[in-house]
This record gives sequence, structure tokens and C-alpha cells, in this order.
Amino acid sequence: MKIREMINHLERRVPLSQQDGFDNSGVQCGDVAQELKGVLVAIDTTEAVVEEAIDKGCNLIVTHHPALFHATKSITPDYYINRALMMAIKHDIVVYASHTALDNDDEGINVYWARRMGLQDIQILMPKQDLPTIGAGVVGDLPEPLSLEQLVERMKSFQPIERVAHNRVVREPIQRVAYCGGSGNFLIDRAVEAEADIFITGEAKYNDYYDAEGLITLMTIGHFESELLSKEILIEIMSEKRGNFAVYNATSCVNPLHYI
Repeated sequence: MKIREMINHLERRVPLSQQDGFDNSGVQCGDVAQELKGVLVAIDTTEAVVEEAIDKGCNLIVTHHPALFHATKSITPDYYINRALMMAIKHDIVVYASHTALDNDDEGINVYWARRMGLQDIQILMPKQDLPTIGAGVVGDLPEPLSLEQLVERMKSFQPIERVAHNRVVREPIQRVAYCGGSGNFLIDRAVEAEADIFITGEAKYNDYYDAEGLITLMTIGHFESELLSKEILIEIMSEKRGNFAVYNATSCVNPLHYI
């Protein structure tokens, strides 16, 4: 199988047309005409991830975050992403990112999270144009109300979370839940309009907790932690293809934040 065949399969399931205008999902570097030897799935393209791909004999790395996101005018080894890409190119490794194409998908990170939480009547918080099942964030109802502590414990049962932060609790017990992986603070007003009891996201700004006070409980669980489910989804999609290759979950994919 050529790498291009695997990418075509992935893009049939997660079309690049779903990505946001600011994004750069898709092939970041490499020759997709090569025979596929193995796939490594990670959140970010780091030197450690590329080294793991080399060790495992993988020539395709699929990540959530794009390596090339901001404008790049030169590729020199004085920046960690450049060093990772230079290493990938040197070893004929294709790097591909799914990012907001997967975030916005009707089977993407947010919907996947909502189903793992057991939410019912799941809806998209900010649909894209006239497509009600595609867009940013989700909102749905728990089958039974939960306390804040019970809600966190349910999340921890399927999503590694070290700590959470939240503003003053507005309503408890909690039944209507809104969620967006990553930096979802732009959806706080949408969550309020959807009459959610709580809005959970990866990270938010300091003032966001004040702005939401009295309107909705705002909880952040960590950007990295909130998007770990993307690896599960991507592994599931690419494992559907049959061929002489393996799909690996990157063990070198670690949180850049360290907690004390």
C-alpha cells in the first residue's frame, strides 16, 4: 500500500474541507508515493516522536496538531519543530496532521468524548454553515444528574486527567454538559445559550473564569489531556485498512506540562 492510499482513506473519513480557515491540516512534509511501512500516531511532531517512528520502522506519522501552523520562512535547526521535520525528511518520513478537520467531524474528538461520557441528544455547539452535525464543540445531557466530583471521576475513567480547574459552581447537580477539546473558550457563550450546566474544555484564559461566573461553570482539564482521545480515533480509522504495515500509539507522545 502506498502512503497516499492510507491518507486517502483517512481523508474520506475525516475530510480536510471540515478544517477551520486558520488551520493547516493535511500533509506537512514527505513523499506520499512511498510504500507504507508503518504508522505512528501522536499528538505533536517532536524529535522524540520522529525518533520513535525511526525505531519502529514507520514512515508515516499522523498527529493531531500540525507541525507547520504559523508562517515559516526558513527551516533551520534552531527551533524544535524544524529539527523534528528535518529529521523526518532525512529519513523519508511523511508527517500528516488532522487537527480541526478531526475536531469538527461528526465522529471526531468532541462527539467521541460525549459518547464516552454517556451524553444523550448530542448536538454541535457551533455548526459549520448549513451542516448541523459538523462543527466546534458539543452539548448533551447525562442520563442522570451528577455532582461535580462524580462528573470528574467519570471523565477520569476514560481520559487521563491530573487536575482540573473551575470557577464557582453555578448549578449542581449537573446534567447538561458542553465540551470542546483544546482551547475552547470561544464557545463559552454558545454553551450558555445552550443552557448547559457546565462547559468543559482544555484551556481558557484567566478572565474567562470571571466572565463565565454566575452564567455557567467553566472547567479546564488541560489542553493535552483534552485531546488524547484523538489518538484512539485515528488508530481506529487507520486500523480499518488491511496491509503489510502496523499502526502504533506513540509512547514518546508526552504532555509538555509538568505538574507538582
